Amino acid sequence: MGHIEYSYLKGKIDRFKPAPSGNPHLWMLVDIGGDSFFATVNVQSSKDAPGSPVAETYLDFFIDEDYSHPILDRIRGLEPGLKNQRSSYNDGALDYIKGNLFDPRKMRVLPSQSRGGDDLVHRLSSLLALARDQNDDIVIFGSQFQTSRHQTDAVFGETPRFGIDNTHMAQGDPPDIDSRLHENGIWRDGAIFLLSTNTDRVTAIFLAFQTQSWQTDSHGQQLAGTTGFEAPRYDFADGGLGNLVPAPSPKAELTSLNRLSDGTGKLVIANMSTEPLDVSGWSVTTPTSSLQIPDTTIAPGQPLAVELSNDFINDAGGILSLLDDRGLRVDGVAYLGGPATGWSTSFAI
Repeated sequence: MGHIEYSYLKGKIDRFKPAPSGNPHLWMLVDIGGDSFFATVNVQSSKDAPGSPVAETYLDFFIDEDYSHPILDRIRGLEPGLKNQRSSYNDGALDYIKGNLFDPRKMRVLPSQSRGGDDLVHRLSSLLALARDQNDDIVIFGSQFQTSRHQTDAVFGETPRFGIDNTHMAQGDPPDIDSRLHENGIWRDGAIFLLSTNTDRVTAIFLAFQTQSWQTDSHGQQLAGTTGFEAPRYDFADGGLGNLVPAPSPKAELTSLNRLSDGTGKLVIANMSTEPLDVSGWSVTTPTSSLQIPDTTIAPGQPLAVELSNDFINDAGGILSLLDDRGLRVDGVAYLGGPATGWSTSFAI
């Protein structure tokens, strides 16, 4: 397992350029009160086996230009600087999977650079340029490191002493890749957030490798099996960007949450399949607790209301995951909460 000194970097965007040829990263300098820090962002994978189709090295990415999640209150409140970040939900750490940061089915792939211009470097550069011009804040989660001497001189004419990398998902690496590249863990994923200084709008950028699994255990290691609640997979036999591999449809979804005035709640789970669904051994989890679903069978297309105790729901917002009897995530949602008198919310893709 690779060493990760989990950290965040918050400041203002100064400059950014693609790294020198052969280095699949976008490089960036971030200014914090006149001090310069280095950020390196993967735009292509270097973890794939030799001889793999080049398209397999393209990153999964998801960009949300109006991001909403209860974690944002913590992110907005971060102090500027390059600082260590504790790896827990309550401390504001990120976990793509257990934190339900977004729906992984929305991820797509793009080449790092292309002649046509629709590539990952171009998309990221456009967002960074706009944020810089608007004097927006940037927050980058990843791994803190000390740079090598003259590391970025050729690109920026200077090399800051410290930087941040691993700005991508850091779990689910397969066991057959080089052990030096393993980054598996939980609550220490990387991401980029652009915080508008004029509005409440936040742009979130999430990156992952196609080789990573979206079903992981309590140590961030791969779990066998799929539920349909994973990033898309591609068949590259015909070259190009590949063809989407049909994924199984999730058998169930979390559809709504109703928080009652006494602090308890009802969570509705719907059977999305055409067959009766046995939910024996299934559970609903938060980052700190788990609730076993009553052993029962849900008829096709029908809902099941699960009662939640008052310590399972957070009026300030939270996350809920639906796990099957194998411990695989079938669905995951985030909610923003509401007043103590009671509230309700529905979950839609």
